[in-house]
Amino acid sequence: MPSKKSMVCVMNELFNQPILEELFNSRSEELSHKIIKNSKEYKKLINDMEHKIKQLLNYVPGNMYEEIEREIKYIGKGGPLYKSVLPIKEKIEIKTSMETRDYVEEFNHMPVKDADYIIQKYSDRVLVIITDICFAHCQYCFRTYNLSTFQQSNMKETIKNKIEVLKKYLNEHEEIKEVILSGGDPISIGYDNLKYVLEELKEYNIRIHTRSIVYEPYAITPDIINIMKKYNVRLVFHINHPYEIDNVVKEKINKIDNNGIRMYAQFPLIRGINDNAKVLKILLEKMDELNIRPLSIFIADPIAYSAVFRISLKRIIEIINEVNWTSPSWINSVRFTMDTTIGKVRIENIIEWKEKHIVFSREGKKVDYYDLDDGIDEPTPLEKLLWKTN
Repeated sequence: MPSKKSMVCVMNELFNQPILEELFNSRSEELSHKIIKNSKEYKKLINDMEHKIKQLLNYVPGNMYEEIEREIKYIGKGGPLYKSVLPIKEKIEIKTSMETRDYVEEFNHMPVKDADYIIQKYSDRVLVIITDICFAHCQYCFRTYNLSTFQQSNMKETIKNKIEVLKKYLNEHEEIKEVILSGGDPISIGYDNLKYVLEELKEYNIRIHTRSIVYEPYAITPDIINIMKKYNVRLVFHINHPYEIDNVVKEKINKIDNNGIRMYAQFPLIRGINDNAKVLKILLEKMDELNIRPLSIFIADPIAYSAVFRISLKRIIEIINEVNWTSPSWINSVRFTMDTTIGKVRIENIIEWKEKHIVFSREGKKVDYYDLDDGIDEPTPLEKLLWKTN
């Protein structure tokens, strides 16, 4: 099996092409369609994509590979598991009017000079990009552009430097009580590095965000479980679809639970993956059965090449209401939220809505959000999302 970094490298080769920069900078659908129709570079890009998809199938983590093959057999390419980790040409072809590279504007929340791995939007906690390496390449990732600008290795010295800089900053800010390890995937740094990080930060509440439970559950070794237990880590899983919780994943979750580690979950609401209240309720019920506490379901950011994954705000509200009105309280207590440069906001924070322009407000600050153009958001048929029940 090729290295996990290889998948990211193949994706970067595919999406770091001049034609995509030209498409991103085109501010009208007419110009975009003209570029797509007439450009030799675009046709080459599509051919490259079809070729690289064959390559990328070899890089899909083993735990998902068989499930994706089974999904392709049942419903063809583009199902919820396939769409999570493999590119589709609609990602490039479908474009809405207002998109940005970094809607959350993480680069505006980096308090330490020359430390683009320390991010702080709230006074009592700080997030650390402890690694830029993932076990796979989530196609809807809101941090795609940022991570592609500073791919780093997992060398311990790099992580040691990050922690030394972080500790200096923490010592100067006593109001910070929690450190969130993000990435990339923190589990990918391995036991020795993780042990070092947790020992160095043992005075703080530690939260680890990971999708390794889906992509590479075997990476969460007994040693890693023990070290997380020792330092009372809160483990936050990113699980998007009920089919991602297979027997291997269940077994690993049970081992983590049996060691008394607190487990949580958050995930995005994504068209073609989970854009139906029935799918969400099945997923939330499975989490409850496994003692996983769901925290947030995120509205997808309006970033470049995300239109194929996004859902109109009107339909998002319909999905929220159906989950809230047709499920028990231990399911519908989950928050539907959107991350922005002013912090997380909810539907209740809308103060203005004029056609596609929506304004959210939080603590006296405002942020603009632009909904999808008409005709893009087509609900995914339930029989495609839950193909195993057909």
